[in-house]
Formats: sequence, structure tokens, C-alpha cells
Amino acid sequence: MYIALCFQVQTIAADCKRVTVLKYFLEALCGQEEPLLAFKGGKYVSVAPVPDAMGKEMASQEGKQLQDQKEEDVRIEAFEDDSEGEGSGGELDIRELRARKQALSRKVAEQQRRQDKIQAVLKDQAQVRQMELEIRPVFLVPDTNGFIDHLDSLTKLLDCRQFIIVVPLIVINELDGLAKGPESENRTGGYARLLQERARKAVEFLEARFEQRDTYMRALTSRGNELESISFRSEDISRQQGNNDDLILSCCLHYCNDKAKDFMPASKDDPIRLLREVVLLTDDRNLRVKALTRNVPVRDIPTFLRWAQEG
Repeated sequence: MYIALCFQVQTIAADCKRVTVLKYFLEALCGQEEPLLAFKGGKYVSVAPVPDAMGKEMASQEGKQLQDQKEEDVRIEAFEDDSEGEGSGGELDIRELRARKQALSRKVAEQQRRQDKIQAVLKDQAQVRQMELEIRPVFLVPDTNGFIDHLDSLTKLLDCRQFIIVVPLIVINELDGLAKGPESENRTGGYARLLQERARKAVEFLEARFEQRDTYMRALTSRGNELESISFRSEDISRQQGNNDDLILSCCLHYCNDKAKDFMPASKDDPIRLLREVVLLTDDRNLRVKALTRNVPVRDIPTFLRWAQEG
């Protein structure tokens, strides 16, 4: 009895396996998700659609899948809203995904705000009339560090007889102070002694050139007065506003005589063109920024020397 029962169970299991295999095979062959076999009248019969109705059946199945997907999304959203009750692994995953979504949303919003700012700046700049500088260097104004670090290059620029070296009086006073050095020679270190020697060399160079009445060298006060000699070079700057860099920049602005009738274009769409015959020579970053804000051309001495030699 037990053996016969086991045999019947094995036979039923084999039949079920055959039906399952046939079902999967027909689903893959015809693209149908509904069962292709149905038990009717004591036997399995085919319920596959006829070929002419297969397209409609597939379309209806796709529509049903989309509808099911939408319903599933709705259920997921509802689950996310109500998922604060029980603590489980799925809930932690959902919270992590939600936090990641919020972080991405903030990042996208930040990028959008940055893009809006850029577009606003571009729009404002498009409405502002552009300005162009036409540079024809005639006057060169070096700062104090130029005479200390690049005295040989300034000598070459002076000897080429193409430019006029304008020395602000405040620069000469600074060189005098550096040349004197500290009160005690024994306290000077290596760099301080080197700085003092370079300053003395620069002062001797200037004094010799002015004694020779070199026409390609000028001394200029902070008020724009030109001096033919630097024998008396003390200047009262107590009433002057700004620091020494501002006084050097004021010497450059002395050669920037801008008149509206000379640079204003006839058409409102044309850019403003300014002519500059002066160039500030400095390595100081702060002084360079100040010069550019006042539309004063500025270069470091090695770069300008290379340009002059190539020109």
C-alpha cells in the first residue's frame, strides 16, 4: 500500500512538472503571461489567443503592466510616508534612499542657483559698455622693488632710448631709507645686508644719471611736479591720502589725461577706447590690482623687457 501511494505521488509530481515546463515554454514562445493551458472537461486544453488577436492581447498586457507599475509606485510612496512605525532593514534602506534623494535635490538646487548667478552677471556685463586700452608705452614708472631686484633690466630699458623712466620721489626716499640700513651694522643679517647693498647701488645709479642730465629719466613728485635734479628730494606727504603705493599710482595717473571727447565713441554700442602711454612696472600684487582698477597698464619688469627687445 505504501509503495503504491509513493508511485502515485511521483506520477502526479511528474505531470505537474511537465505542465510547468510546457507553460514556461509557451510563454517564452508566444510572449504571453497568462496560462496557455487550462483544465476543462477532465483534460488540459490550449487557451492561447489566435494569431490575428495576438497583437491586441499583447497591447492589453503591456497596458496592464504599466498600470500595475503605477499602482506599485503609489504603494511604495504610501509605504515611505507610513514607514516610521516599525524598525526593519527595509525601512532603513528607504530612509537611506530618502536621505540620498534629499542630498541630490539640494545639490541640484545649489547648481541651479549658481547658474542663475552666472547668467545674471553675464546679463549685467552685456548691458555695460566694454572698455579697451590702447597701450603705446612712452613713460615707465618702476616701484621701489624694481630698482632693488631688477636694476640691470631697468638700465637696459633706459639705454635703449625708447622709453622715459619716471622715478616717483617717494621711491627715491624709500631707497634712501633702505640704503642707510639699521643703526647698528652688527645687527644686520644676511638678507638685510644684501638689501642695503642693493639699495645703495640703486641710489648711486639714480644720482649718477641725474647728474648727467639724462633726458630719458625724470623725477616726479606726488603732486605731479617734475624735477630735473634729486639733490633736494625731501617731500612733505603728511597731507597726502593713502600709502606709498597710492602715491606711486598717482604718478602714473599724472600721464592719464582722459577727456570724454577723445575716448567716447560715436555709437553707443561701440566700446570705449582709452589711450595709455604709461606703464607701471611692479611685482607687487596689491599695487597691480589697484592699477588695473584705475585702468593703468601694469607689467613686471622681466616681461616688459622681453616685449621691448622683441619689438
